Amino acid sequence: MEVHHHHSSIEHKKWHHYFWEFFMLFLAVILGFLVENQREHMVERQREKIYMQNLLEDLGRDIVQFNLQFIFQQRAVNYADSLVYIMKSPERNKYLSDAYFYARILAIVNPLLFSNATVTQLKSSGSLRLIRKESVADSIVQYDVWTQRIKAVDENIQNLIGDFRSTAGLIFDASVFSNMSNNLLIRNNGSGAFISRPKQLLPLIDDDKKTINQLCVYAHFFAALYQSYFNNLISQQKRATNLIQLLKKEYHL
Repeated sequence: MEVHHHHSSIEHKKWHHYFWEFFMLFLAVILGFLVENQREHMVERQREKIYMQNLLEDLGRDIVQFNLQFIFQQRAVNYADSLVYIMKSPERNKYLSDAYFYARILAIVNPLLFSNATVTQLKSSGSLRLIRKESVADSIVQYDVWTQRIKAVDENIQNLIGDFRSTAGLIFDASVFSNMSNNLLIRNNGSGAFISRPKQLLPLIDDDKKTINQLCVYAHFFAALYQSYFNNLISQQKRATNLIQLLKKEYHL
């Protein structure tokens, strides 16, 4: 009997066929991963540059605020010293117009408002990791650290202003202060320019030595704090200027 051998209708693929199929699939996955990774890097680089552009604008606004604060603080130091001199002088009554004026200016709250929206967003969203350049990241962190320190000094000054106002209310006549700021709504530009020296003077409502001495102690603290504040702002302005130059150089802004 003749025996017939039947070949299978399924032709088995050789091993190298499977290898190339696997390799092509692997290559497609790797390429897809690389493309997606590259796309994410491009998006992050774009976000980084946008952050740096916004930070550049914030720093510019800070420098404007620093310049305004320099004028205010230098004047505050001078007025605080002058107020102590007048209030301790045996001829105090001759200079009451100046005393009222200096006391009223020193009672102004003029906080420094940092434009820190970009830095806050970088920290809160974890986006500081986007900054590839170590020198830029370090400069931003240092600027923020000193910003917080300056804010702490500013808070101390505002607390001191509250104490100063309370004591001034025991010494100076409120009606005189009222007449000194009649142009408040017209000339208020945040600098105290709306305050004018009193034209009609009333005597102090209390010349108690202890109360006057307390006022002078607060004025002395004003001078010390404002001087420290002033020095810190000079250094912070240099940091802001250097950081602006660094951002322009590294990001071609």
